Parts: sequence; structure tokens; C-alpha cells
Amino acid sequence: MVERRYVEEKEKAKAALQNVDSVSLTADMWTSINMDAYLAVTCHAIHAGELSTTLVGVRPFPISHTAENIAGTARELSREWALEEKVRCLVTDAAANMIAEANILRVRHAVCLAHALNLTVKKAMDATPGLDNIRSKTRRMITYFKSSTTAKEKLQQIQVQMGRPVTKLIIEVDTRWNSTYEMLQRLYEQRDAAAAALTTLPTDLDLLTANDFECASECMKIPSPFHAATVELSHEKRVSGSKITPLIKMLKHALSELMAQNSNKMAKDLGINLNRIMNDKLSGIETTSIFSLSSLLDPRFKTLGFQSPSNAESAVHRLKSECAALLRNAPTQEDPPSTSTAQPEPAASSQVIDLWKLLDRDAEEARASRNATADAIVEVQRYLSAPPLERSQDPLVYWTTNKALYHLANQYLATPASSVPCERVFSKAGEIVSKKRNRLKPSTVEKLLLLNKNAQRTLGPYPPPVPKIYIKII
Repeated sequence: MVERRYVEEKEKAKAALQNVDSVSLTADMWTSINMDAYLAVTCHAIHAGELSTTLVGVRPFPISHTAENIAGTARELSREWALEEKVRCLVTDAAANMIAEANILRVRHAVCLAHALNLTVKKAMDATPGLDNIRSKTRRMITYFKSSTTAKEKLQQIQVQMGRPVTKLIIEVDTRWNSTYEMLQRLYEQRDAAAAALTTLPTDLDLLTANDFECASECMKIPSPFHAATVELSHEKRVSGSKITPLIKMLKHALSELMAQNSNKMAKDLGINLNRIMNDKLSGIETTSIFSLSSLLDPRFKTLGFQSPSNAESAVHRLKSECAALLRNAPTQEDPPSTSTAQPEPAASSQVIDLWKLLDRDAEEARASRNATADAIVEVQRYLSAPPLERSQDPLVYWTTNKALYHLANQYLATPASSVPCERVFSKAGEIVSKKRNRLKPSTVEKLLLLNKNAQRTLGPYPPPVPKIYIKII
């Protein structure tokens, strides 16, 4: 049953991708509980005003993780799904082998912004004096509550007595700064309950002081916009790549405002570090063509998302050039037969060389090029001169009724802002390849993941739920 359904859904997904002109891919590596490596590749495309995500493969990767080997597997998947001539961009993390993979495949590479923001905030936190000490104390406190059933039950009792929601404490994960933000925020919310519980328990933990809690609270206000941006960029069903340029601009603005309102020294140090690392790591986003053109082709943003007017002007120039190239290569209708009464030229002898052939051809190409450039300038200026849409509106709906730049919009707006779709695949893979199912074949793992990811797009969950049977015990 699984094999039959897998074949059906795979063919259905392949057929759907045949109707699109361009796609973007995301790729990432994962290691299972059995220490088996896998490479996942997802495909993102726009068709008929709808953004779709398709899982094209989760391949076992027992060989060395070199750029050549990764590119070979990605090329094999592209060939299998007939995507070789359609791939416009590859989104991955900033690992050297992933960047080199894109160069080997000769496609544009875009760095996953979720990873970039994660590294930015993590480095800023690590560079802030005093914050690491607060994080260490918090980790030890939460570990104590998670490892002791007595402490856990005592905390729950006090939460009920204080009329607080009974919520679990969160511990940070080294690879995700969001978990640090959530850990400190949750402990601050439950600080009274946690402190009351610890006073009744036999422990010699170094507790957080009132000053520590105040510093943690003020520090967490500084990266809060980065938390919101990470959530915003992780959507699969909405256009996200076009938000990168304006989001960087808004992050810098929000960070500036929060620093001006905050008087806590540790929080100010964190803000200074964030601003410095952002300028160092993310300043080139506006000049990256894939992101700048994506933002420009989003009718909600256009040139409003750019910090630098010169970068916006350069993006407009690139858009005009790409539009002109598209118009120049587009098939043209043949001119209708002339109704002129001019006398036809006498037929040339077959032995006479046409001296004007080369010049006439060059002149025709020059006229076509000039016409395409002029048309592109007109179309781009007409689009940019119209007022932007409200941010709540769907840009894809706009482009279904405005066909001038439709193909370019489909190409650039399909690019995701992050490789989170691959990470979601691996989250599901972790549930499938568990301790109880650790002997699944890699081919079976891929089939189950493709069914889970692709089948639900059109047909919903499969198989249908089995009716529950209740047995009365006498």
C-alpha cells in the first residue's frame, strides 16, 4: 500500500512541477539516531498564483560530505524530477560545502536568513559581559527542576497556589538562540513561583538575584524583534524571500529604538554587539540580486524596503535589464503581410552575392534590442509608479492580474527566506526513525517522508483514521 501510494503521489507531484518555468531549492543535511546521514532537498515554485513546496528527495548519504558529492546527489534529484533547466536559486546554510555546491551546480546561492539571524544573536549574547553568568545560573536551576520529580511537583503546586498558569520551564539549546530567549523569558514569568519552590527544597544552587532578573528582563527586550523576524521568515505557505531586505531595515530601526529606551548597561552592551555584528554579517543583503529583486517585485515593498537609495537604484537597473532580456528572447508574432504598393525589387541573380545581408541582420537585431529595452523601461516604471499594496495583501494575487512582469515575479518570489522546510522534514524524520523503528531502510524512510510532506498538500492525511474499538472489561 505504501509503495503504491508513494508512486502515485510522486508522479502527481512531478506532473505539477512540469507546469512551472522556474523553481528554487533548499538543501540540508541530517544525522539519524543510528548515525546515518541524509540529504534532503525541497522544491519551491509558483503556479497559478499559488506557492507550493514539494519534497523531492531524502537520500542516504554514507559518503564524505564534500561539495562535489552533495552537488552530485542534488543533480541526480534534479534530473529525476526534470528540474535541471528550471532551478534558479539554492537556499542553504552558510557552510562552505553548501556554498561550493551551488557553484558546482552553477545556480545562484542564497544563505538561509534564519541561520544568519541565529548566529548574529548568538554571537552578540556570547560577547556581552555578565549575560553568560545569568544563562549559566538559569540552566542549572532549570536542570534541577527537570531532573527532580519532587522539585517539579513542588513548582506545580506553588504555581497553582499563586494562581499562575502551570507551565514547564524551558532549557536552551546551544544551536538555537531562540531557545535562550524563551528560557529566560519563561523563568522571568515564573520567577516568584520558582524562588518559592527552591526555598522549600534542599539545594545549594546559586540562585539568580533581583538584579540578575532585572538584567535578564531588559536584555530580552533587545533581541525580541529578531525572534519575531525568525518566526516571520519560517513560513512555507507565504512569500518570504521578498521580506528579507525590508526586514533587515526594520530590525535595525527597531534595535535603535529599543536601545534608546533602555538604560540597563548589560542590555545596551547587547544592543551594541548586535548592531556591530549585523553590520558585519548582513550589510550585503541589499546588494544580493536574488533578495533585492525579490523585494522589488513584491508589490507591497518595491523600493521602500531598501536602506540605501543607491542600492534601490541598482536593483531597479537590474530589473530593467532582466525584463529587457526576457522580452528580447520572447517569441514574437510574424509581421502581417505588407499592403504597400511599392514595386518589388527585381529578383537577384543566384550568382550575385547579397552585400547587404550582414548589415541588414545587425540593424534588425539593434532595432529589436532597442525596442525590448524601451518596453522594459516602460513596464518597470509603470509598475514602480503605482502605490504599494497593503502588507496584509497577497502579492501572488496581484501578479495573476498584472502580467507585465509576471514571469520574473514568479521566478524571484518563489525563493524562500530560509532552509526551514528541510528542517521540518528532519523533525518528522526524527519521529519516524525512532529507537523502536531504527531498522527502517533508507528507501522506506524517504517514501514515508515524501508521502507525509507531499500527499497532505492535496488529499489530506492518509490513511483515514481507524475507528476506535472499546472493550469493556468485566
